Amino acid sequence: MKVCLPIMGETSLKKELLAGDFYKAQHYCIYDMKNNSSSIYSLNDANSIYMSISEIKKLEIQAIITPNLRPMAAKILFENEIEVYQAGGNVVDENIDHLKRGLLRDFTEAMIESKKDCSPDACSSCSSSGSCN
Repeated sequence: MKVCLPIMGETSLKKELLAGDFYKAQHYCIYDMKNNSSSIYSLNDANSIYMSISEIKKLEIQAIITPNLRPMAAKILFENEIEVYQAGGNVVDENIDHLKRGLLRDFTEAMIESKKDCSPDACSSCSSSGSCN
């Protein structure tokens, strides 16, 4: 199984730290659990402003670990049967270890809908902007 995590960058410490949001990240760690290997995927190399569902499928990613998930991204990922886990810390290796040990929680639609800290920026890409506080 391949797992995708949003990361802060491609160099030194930045590639070890999770970015705060899957949708807004520019760099991703793709970890292959079968081979215990990882690679860096950069949107700069792909000439894209976000990681699309077609790119996720092309890279054979079956799961995502992220601290935050926007409603529209969740809808698309859930519809495409991509498993999404809520990060259990800020470090890539720590989250992969938590996933292997079954310690990460699945993001659910109820978790996303119940978020109270929705900002206008967070909802600008979805149809739920009228319900944000």
